[in-house]
Amino acid sequence: MLNIHIDNPDVEKSLKQTYGDDEQSIVNAFMEFVQQQRIKRDIGISIQQLDNGEKIPLKNAMKQIRSKYE
Repeated sequence: MLNIHIDNPDVEKSLKQTYGDDEQSIVNAFMEFVQQQRIKRDIGISIQQLDNGEKIPLKNAMKQIRSKYE
């Protein structure tokens, strides 16, 4: 299990204003954030691959994306 300690009063205040004391909502929001960061990273890698002339058929790309994020 990973525990995250927030040592920033502004961030803590913002979290409490948004989610109150509902820890599960905070966990869910964090998971969504992590997922978005993974998607952004993957898009950046894909753009770099296209710039390098690496290509795969769209059907294969969509299949890989679905399997990774479903």
